[in-house]
Amino acid sequence: MLTDSSASLPLPKQEASVRFAHISDPHLPLPNIPIGSFFNKRLFSLALWKGERQKQHLFEITQKIIENIKKQANIDSILISGDLTNFGTKQEFLSCSNWLQSLPIEPILVPGNHDAMMPENFDNSLSLWTKWTGPQFPFVRCIKNVAIIGLNSAVPTPLFKAYGRLDQSQIRKLSYLLEDLGQSGYCRIVMIHHPPHSKLMSNSKSLRETHEFSEVLRSKGAELVLHGHSHKATFTHVEGCNVPLLGTSSVSMKREDELHKASWNKIECTKIPDGWNLKLTRINIKGDSLWKHQWNTYNQTASSFQESC
Repeated sequence: MLTDSSASLPLPKQEASVRFAHISDPHLPLPNIPIGSFFNKRLFSLALWKGERQKQHLFEITQKIIENIKKQANIDSILISGDLTNFGTKQEFLSCSNWLQSLPIEPILVPGNHDAMMPENFDNSLSLWTKWTGPQFPFVRCIKNVAIIGLNSAVPTPLFKAYGRLDQSQIRKLSYLLEDLGQSGYCRIVMIHHPPHSKLMSNSKSLRETHEFSEVLRSKGAELVLHGHSHKATFTHVEGCNVPLLGTSSVSMKREDELHKASWNKIECTKIPDGWNLKLTRINIKGDSLWKHQWNTYNQTASSFQESC
């Protein structure tokens, strides 16, 4: 169910556990793109792609992980935290739409910096993904009694930069949504491409409004924040507050080290008295569990949670 951020939010039904697969940064294969699309910043990125990136991001790895997810029991949605494209062209948005349509489980996604490499007309870009996002940001998609709140931190940036931004309109709406959803009894999962933590990315690639974002979460609460961009499987907290922050490696990445090798996060949300229990499992391309973690949140706040490994 898609709920507009300005509409009254329905009370959630008390359901059994809700399960998600979290992936990010697939950097899907290139369709045919007119050469004129590269007479700008994309030309430099194309050179990088022709060099190492096309050897590091392999579609067959992504497809194996999707098959792995498909075999899991009761996954309610695939959450994708950005960078589906490489250059953010209309042709890529269309090609990615076909891939999204083919997925065995309904996806929910937010855009990444590669999806906004250059300014593009809305009709040629994000409008093609509204089935899996929303007509505006933040958007809310409710899966039973869990609300996914999607933010758009992807903006065109100068050469050699890949930072993210949240305008004041998104920050204000996020504050309203977190409060309203929390009071209505939803488990709130926020998804954004750029990690809201300065130590996870260099300044040229980080989220510029981390402080404002953190203040909203500290005051209104959330159960979990998901991000991409770093291509690293990390688990920490939003900088400036103690809301759990979960990253993941690129789902297409051909690497052998544990931090960067392709994997996905299984997230299970279960209602408990006065709060929520969240369980995380990091799973590799073979379906093996690499790491597990769980915690409880209480009274719809971010300031009271208990962790257990």
